[in-house]
Amino acid sequence: MRQAIKSTLFCLTLSSLLFAADYRFVKIDFPDAAITRATGINARGELVGFYDDVNGFTHGFLLRKGVFSSIDFPNASLTFARAINARGDIAGWFQFEDGNDHGFVLRDGQFTQIDFPNAITTTPRGTNNASDITGNYPNPNCGDCESGFILRDGVFYDVHIPGGFTSDIWMAQDNGQVMVGDAAMKPDFALHGFIRDKRGEFHLIDFPGLSVPCTAPRWINERGDVVGLFAHVSTIDDCYAGPPAHGFLLRQGKYVAIDVPGSTNTRPLAINDDGQIVGFYTDGAGVNHGFRAVPKDE
Repeated sequence: MRQAIKSTLFCLTLSSLLFAADYRFVKIDFPDAAITRATGINARGELVGFYDDVNGFTHGFLLRKGVFSSIDFPNASLTFARAINARGDIAGWFQFEDGNDHGFVLRDGQFTQIDFPNAITTTPRGTNNASDITGNYPNPNCGDCESGFILRDGVFYDVHIPGGFTSDIWMAQDNGQVMVGDAAMKPDFALHGFIRDKRGEFHLIDFPGLSVPCTAPRWINERGDVVGLFAHVSTIDDCYAGPPAHGFLLRQGKYVAIDVPGSTNTRPLAINDDGQIVGFYTDGAGVNHGFRAVPKDE
């Protein structure tokens, strides 16, 4: 347990306001960073994410009340901040020189390391207002597959979708039951999104009109809104090769595509209960920027 957020603070500069669909898009760039990716937002509008500095090192960040703070796990070679809940707890992962992912939670300025028992790597994806943490780990019981997990009240629970070769849990609602994620489904290992309902039943999510499945939910809020990304690809392998993506919002059974104007790649990663969405996009020059998408009626 160590002091976590560096004391150096930077003022936020909002680069440009971009308008599309029903959202006002705000570009987010950590000062002097080579790339910036926003990854989480809480009810107070506080953002987390990560950035690469000019030397290529990756750091987490917190954006609170217009001020940036860097987040670095002690002695780590890189740090990714992924999610923030209403209490201000931040979940993410880091690597030492061996290159293996280890999870962390940052609470009240102190880090706690998180590792799934006996797993080589642990990669947290989200944290809800009940302080549950979700993510994935390599499951030695199924060969090369990965399983999702939820860490609830100090206990790890494995979450694996029936018929899936891999399962990745990205976010759970505060009840700890309703979850979203993605899975490579047998027999062809195509990537589908899923929702697990309160009864523990899984339902696949596929953005309409795709000739090859390639849909990846990333967050669900307490209203049941889901955001994520999808891609038009020709083969299943193309889906796993990091193709240019489009964002989506799934609300009350209806899909809406989300693209930052002028971008070649838009990836929403979180939505709070006010409907504000954060993620990152790639501009025409190939540079990644974070974004906050605010509903126009707000």
